[in-house]
Parts: sequence; C-alpha cells; structure tokens
Amino acid sequence: MKTYPFFIGIILLVMAVCSCDSKRDNGDKEAAALLTEARGLIASGAYEQARTLIDSLRSAYPRAFDARKEAIEVMNILEIKEAQHEIAVADSTLAALSQDINQLKKDFLLEKDPRYQTVGFYKDKQQPASSLHRTCLYAEVDETGQLFLVSVLNGKKLHHETIIVETGTTDKKESPRCFSFVTDNSNGYEEQASFKKGTDNGIVDFITENSGKAIQITCKGDAGTHRYQLSKTDALSIARCNELERALQREQQLKHSTDSLRIKEKFFTKKQEKDLKNITPAEEKIIHQKDI
Repeated sequence: MKTYPFFIGIILLVMAVCSCDSKRDNGDKEAAALLTEARGLIASGAYEQARTLIDSLRSAYPRAFDARKEAIEVMNILEIKEAQHEIAVADSTLAALSQDINQLKKDFLLEKDPRYQTVGFYKDKQQPASSLHRTCLYAEVDETGQLFLVSVLNGKKLHHETIIVETGTTDKKESPRCFSFVTDNSNGYEEQASFKKGTDNGIVDFITENSGKAIQITCKGDAGTHRYQLSKTDALSIARCNELERALQREQQLKHSTDSLRIKEKFFTKKQEKDLKNITPAEEKIIHQKDI
C-alpha cells in the first residue's frame, strides 16, 4: 500500500509534462511549413502570394516566435527579389520607350542656348517659322516633358487671356485665364497668351482628339473677342507635340520609379547584411514605408 503514493506521484508528473508539452505547441511546425511554401513562391516570382502567406503566418501563429523571426528574413529576401524583378522590367520598358522617343524627335528641332537656358525646347519641324508673326495656336515641349500651348493674336488689341476651342458642335473647351504679354515693334502689334498642359482645362487633348476636324478658336480679352479657324497644319503639329510630351512624361516617371526601386533594393540588402549604420536618408524613408 505504501507504493501507491509513489505511483500517484509518477502519474501526476507525467500529466504535468504532457501539459507543458501541450502548451509548448505554439504552431512552430505549421508556421515553418508556411515559410517553406513562401520561399517557393518567392523563387517562382509570386511575390504578392508570398507576402500574403507571411502576413497570415504572423496573425495565425503569434506565439511561434522562431518562425516569426525567420519570417522577417524571408520577407527581406522577398523585398530584394521583387525590387530586382521590377527594376529589370522598368529597364526593359525604358529601353523600348527610348527608341520610340528618338523616333518621335526626328520630327522636332531642339532649340537651346547653353548661355541662357538650362532646359531647351522641342519645336515641330513642320510648324511654319512665321508662327510668331501670325494669328495662330502652336505648341512646344521642353526637355523635361512639359508642353506649352501658345496663343498668338496678331494686329488686334484684345489683351486676351483666355481661349475657347470648339468643333462646331456642342463639344468645346475653355481655358482658364493666364498671363499674356504684348509686343509692338516693326513687325506690328502682337499678343501672346501661354498655357501649360495640365492647367489648360484639357484643351491640348481636345485638339489632339479632334485634329481631323474643323476647329474654331476664339480669343477672349478685356476689349472683346476674335474668332478664327485653326489650320490643319497647326492642329496636327499640336497633336505631335502632345504625343512627344506623353512619351517624355512616361520616361520621367519610369526613371523616377526605377531610382526608387534601386534605393529600396540597396536598403533591404544592407538590412540583410546587418549594415544599417550606413543607410542613406533616402533609404531611411523605406523604414517608415514598410511594416516588417
């Protein structure tokens, strides 16, 4: 009978150990399996699926500390691989776009005086050289991809600051008021009003879309209005300038995106190599953008 307490003690000890083992079952095995799957997804280029899987691991197994620690390293690898992939895609797109831009530039002349200008302007070769001395509407694009639309009114004193563009139907666009200036010299009296695309109320795109139609221009000023028909040559020239502007803007966006991706890649590479003492201010922004 004296042996019963001993056996009872053994049973209680076994139950306690089993209970501890049960508590230790924090999902490490399941979390490790998810990480293995995530690594496979990264290797196959399925970055968003891998990211979703890692995020689900964190919420499903909050006490799987070893797996969560490893998940940080796996996520770091994901960020590097994804950045490298996106850089390769952007570089390929930029190369193709650069060829298209060079082809478009064949229809333009770059006017730039290094003594006075840091940014030059592309002028359409088919735009008449007399544009500045006749009533017309023409466009030019600077090297950064900004398009300017210039309204020239020759021989009439309206002090015009607004133009209306219409196709003879109900379709029309009216510009906001803008800065205009006047010249009065041997070439006669002339007014110019300049509009920047993006603040033109869609006039440039309207002309581009309707370049095959008859387009009426109305110059509005304090002293009245003047109406004329936009020449086919001027309409097509504006459309070509718009095409060049779009391509140059796209190029600028891609370059900016690629620069950001390279910064991202460098940051996560340094993080992987435990070299966080040498991160740059630009790379430091990544810290605040990523919750990892």
